[in-house]
Amino acid sequence: MPLDVRRPIRIRFEHTRFPHFGNHSGYPQFPRFLDSRRYETSLHGASDDGTECARRLYPFRPLLQRLISRGGLRWYKLSDFNAELEAFLACLRGRVDIVHFLDGEHSGQYLPRMLRMARISSVRVIATFHQPPSILRDLIDPNLLSRFDRIVLMSPSQVPYFAQHVATDRLRVILHGVDTDFFRPRTAPTTGARLRCITVGHWLRDWDVFKGVAASMPEVSFDVVTGRKTLLEEGPNVRLFRTVEDDQLADLYRQADVLFLPLIDSTANNALLEGLASGLPIVSSDLASVKAYVPDPAAILVARNSVEGFVAALKKLHADPDLARRMAMAARARAMELAWPRLVGDYERLYEEACHEPSVRG
Repeated sequence: MPLDVRRPIRIRFEHTRFPHFGNHSGYPQFPRFLDSRRYETSLHGASDDGTECARRLYPFRPLLQRLISRGGLRWYKLSDFNAELEAFLACLRGRVDIVHFLDGEHSGQYLPRMLRMARISSVRVIATFHQPPSILRDLIDPNLLSRFDRIVLMSPSQVPYFAQHVATDRLRVILHGVDTDFFRPRTAPTTGARLRCITVGHWLRDWDVFKGVAASMPEVSFDVVTGRKTLLEEGPNVRLFRTVEDDQLADLYRQADVLFLPLIDSTANNALLEGLASGLPIVSSDLASVKAYVPDPAAILVARNSVEGFVAALKKLHADPDLARRMAMAARARAMELAWPRLVGDYERLYEEACHEPSVRG
């Protein structure tokens, strides 16, 4: 049954709290840009460490752990079940029109079935998936996908995988966004003689290639911001930053000359977007998902993660300041196209559409 959209649409966002995300990074940023006259929103986070559990569930933890292990989402934890139960109770009270799971690989395992058993067809359930098909195949039971009213994808490269399991009219590709007010270019040109590169993050980074490039270019400085183990060691030209505050991260981007991002695989990438917004030329891997976000004038993309190819790209940028300036301008221009206020309209259209069509749960 279509929803009554004469009042604001009430959306409950469920996401996973990752300790390495700051207050200006990550996917949960966009709900605050929705039109407050048309949407009433609430954002709820479940800890990625899996320890959160409502007191009423304590006696049942062993049983719940066994149930969760058979549920079909490999990354699903007790804290995710706790979050889904809270969302279900809000739906029972009639306080929710849409539940949007912002991290579909982590949550959304049981709520659609709970709603069906309770004969609640007025709530739409949406999930966003972030991982590339190379990981999704071993991560989720594809039978779960049919229970969502809409699925949001981060890259066109994900579509072939999901189209095998879900009707394409229920899939939406909405590119990831970035806070272009917080992440912005430096106002004065760099004065250092050394080329300075920055690498941020840990997931699906090709650290072996990074080490090969850093070892081949002792004349280049590399700043690495990552809170995870990478087997990297600080050296004459490599600095490691394990924990940084938001302002320090933005400053590190502004102090750099190039975003150097060798990737094993990708869909969307926070570091890539933040580098664009900071006006940095991009040197990264030649992946279809990267091309979806970065236009040719802003990036040099290296095929097959060749160490020699990355070395040549960095040398080219260092030797040609005019090229670097043109790439920097193109990077910032692309970031402005991906600024959250520009992209949020895609989500508003998605929610309006979902409200006007019947739920998959009848």
